[in-house]
This record gives sequence, C-alpha cells and structure tokens, in this order.
Amino acid sequence: MTVQTPQEPGQYSTAPPWASPPEPGPVPAAPTTTPPVDPTGHRHGQLLVRFPGEVHGAGRPEAPSWRPVVFWTFFLSALGIISALRRSGQAHRFGRKRSPYWIAYGTTVPVGAAFWWVLTFAVAVPLHHGYQEDRITASLQATLSADSRIAAEVGSFTGVACLAEGDRDAEGLRTYLCTFHLSTGKSTGMYVQADTRGNWQEPE
Repeated sequence: MTVQTPQEPGQYSTAPPWASPPEPGPVPAAPTTTPPVDPTGHRHGQLLVRFPGEVHGAGRPEAPSWRPVVFWTFFLSALGIISALRRSGQAHRFGRKRSPYWIAYGTTVPVGAAFWWVLTFAVAVPLHHGYQEDRITASLQATLSADSRIAAEVGSFTGVACLAEGDRDAEGLRTYLCTFHLSTGKSTGMYVQADTRGNWQEPE
C-alpha cells in the first residue's frame, strides 16, 4: 500500500489526470546593465591615479640606454644595427618601447656617413697627398745633390732645398724652385721640373 504525501495548500493541480504535462517555457535572460559613462573619460575599475600606465610599468625593469646605439652606429656605420637589434629586443622583453633605438640608429647613420665622408676627402686625402709630395721632394733633393750637372752649373754647394710651385701637369711634371747653399756661404736658385720618381729636367 502506497502512502501519498498530501500537497501543500495552494499547489493542487487544476489539470485533469489525463492531460499532458505542460511544456517548459523559455528561460528568462539575465538582465543586462550598461556601465555608467563617466563624462571625464575615465573607465571604472582602473587604478584611481592620474597616469595608470606609469603605475603598471613601475614594476618593470628599466629599458637599456639608446646611447650605445649612437656610439656604435657612428663609428661602425651600418654595423650599428647589431646594437639596435639587441637593445630593442631587450626593451621589448621588459615591456618597454623599441622605437627609441631605431630612431637613434636611423638618425646616426646619415650623420655619421656625412662626417666620415668630409673627414676622408677634406682631411685624410690631402694629408696623404701631402705626404707623398714630401717624399717626392726629398727624392728630388737627393738626386740634385748627387748630380754632377748641378755642380758644373752652380759650383760647389753644401745643400739644396726645393719648394714646389703649382700643380702637376698632364705628364706628371711639377715645377720646383730649388735653392743651393754654396760653399762660399752664398746661395743661388734655379727652377727644375720633376716627375713623381724624382727625375728632373730644366724647364723648356
């Protein structure tokens, strides 16, 4: 014998026993709420500070300096990209910006190239040319000191000093004014033309 538990008052079914059970209705959706809009532009839930980005980055390591990129790029030109790559990658791992390293690299490349170009063609090339001409002048003076034709023309002399005048012509000859210090204590001079090997001749 089955004992039925009486239902609570007010919960008796009004449908007949042969009726089908009612189908479940749609599940009510959860109410959606729109977060309030702050007219100042601040989003709720953030840190209540003026610059929250600085607070979030305060615990990160400091980014490496961009100055070594300038140094290596200035002296090594395009090879400075190695320093830029290494330091920008390290800054990225620290959560820092990579742009300062590439700005330093891109700015230093043309500046360094212009500096070394001016230094090469305005300083190094003239210095090398002057060094070569000094060697040619010394070779010419040694040739004149040992040449018997000079002794027959100017007499006995103890030394000679030559000074270049003008540039070399198309044949490679350059005019020199050579001063001969005579044994008598006086001096005399003559013009000669010499090539880059110190071979000389009298001007035509």
